[in-house]
Amino acid sequence: MDNGSTDKPGLTGAERSKLRSLAQTLDPKVFVGKAGINEGISKLLLQAFNKADLVKVRFTAERDAMETQMQELARLTGSEVIGNVGRTATFFKLGEAAEDDSE
Repeated sequence: MDNGSTDKPGLTGAERSKLRSLAQTLDPKVFVGKAGINEGISKLLLQAFNKADLVKVRFTAERDAMETQMQELARLTGSEVIGNVGRTATFFKLGEAAEDDSE
């Protein structure tokens, strides 16, 4: 399973583990319904990244379709899938919240 694009360095196993532990207390902020991934969903996730680097997304699709949707959403938003449990996946994108705080 490919969890990110090959043009940027990926996270180490230790970094992923730390992010997964931080994500345990988070609630999903974006919900992907039967329509699947579209521009609106990717915009919602990008807006969520403006407030936090780590965002949970809840899917309604079955497992195989969810895997495809996770990778598509990560590609559209320039983020990485950190992990998933059940029908909830955690996405990480560094820097959006930090850039807003520095202005």
